[in-house]
Amino acid sequence: MEGHDHKIKVEYGVSAVVLLVGVFFLFLAFTIDTSREAVGPRTMPLFLAISLVISGVWLALRAYMDRAGGLKEGYGFLESNIARISMVVGCGIIFLIMFWAFGYFVAIIVSYIAMLYTFGVRSWGWMIGGGLVLSFIFQWLFMGIMLLNDPAGAILDLRPFTDWIKGA
Repeated sequence: MEGHDHKIKVEYGVSAVVLLVGVFFLFLAFTIDTSREAVGPRTMPLFLAISLVISGVWLALRAYMDRAGGLKEGYGFLESNIARISMVVGCGIIFLIMFWAFGYFVAIIVSYIAMLYTFGVRSWGWMIGGGLVLSFIFQWLFMGIMLLNDPAGAILDLRPFTDWIKGA
């Protein structure tokens, strides 16, 4: 029963994090300017934020009703160590720092490399190439098609070099 109690605690923890992220994104979604279109630039971020909030509530209810299911091997960092957990948290911190300093394009590349490294990928060609491909796709999709805001980096504004990706 000890493993089951651990899983319920993990479910509560995950639901709290998902809820916090969802509420934060909900707040940020309402900072996006609206347009007269039925589906404007705020639609997708608002949908994702609401989905996160609903998912967080659902996870908490599952844990509260004791329906979290059985404990599987490797669930909830049972077999992990503090170094691996720190690296996972560090990936998020790296994304935030890179986003603030250099903008979205560089943040995706650097955090993608950090995530792959954290989970054991050591092929620098795959890591850098995958980060570049993902950045191009996300830049085109989010800034070009969905017309999301692409803020300047505080240290270096790379938008003049990436505007062509979004079609500007």
